[in-house]
Amino acid sequence: MTAKQYLNQARTLEYAIKSKQEELYQLKEKSRYLQSTALSERIQRGHINNSNTIIDKIIDMQSEINAEIEHLLDLKAEIRQRIATVYNPVYIAVLTDKYLNFFTLEQIAERMEKDYSTVRRWHGQALQVFKKENHMK
Repeated sequence: MTAKQYLNQARTLEYAIKSKQEELYQLKEKSRYLQSTALSERIQRGHINNSNTIIDKIIDMQSEINAEIEHLLDLKAEIRQRIATVYNPVYIAVLTDKYLNFFTLEQIAERMEKDYSTVRRWHGQALQVFKKENHMK
């Protein structure tokens, strides 16, 4: 695994979590519709429409999301520790903003009040030091 691949794991996991959260939101919206439909059917037909399956799916998905969030927090802590091995505060700031705070290099340049080419150069240098200090490709 290359240094960039390692560092990008948090971003990838963050996107996966957001995708599942959106899916969960849609599932909850459908369950509201089903619950109201089930209630009206129960009143009209005198039987209970089983909406427990959708509730079970919601609970399972929420548990899955919670586990992934815990994994993301652990992963970010590990990445933060490895970034700290770089020992250059500017490089640490660039790597942290890029790979843990998910800013683009343009956003980092703006935040640091530096030009983009400088931040891009620092990013490349920081990656080289990161690779060396963490024995990566």
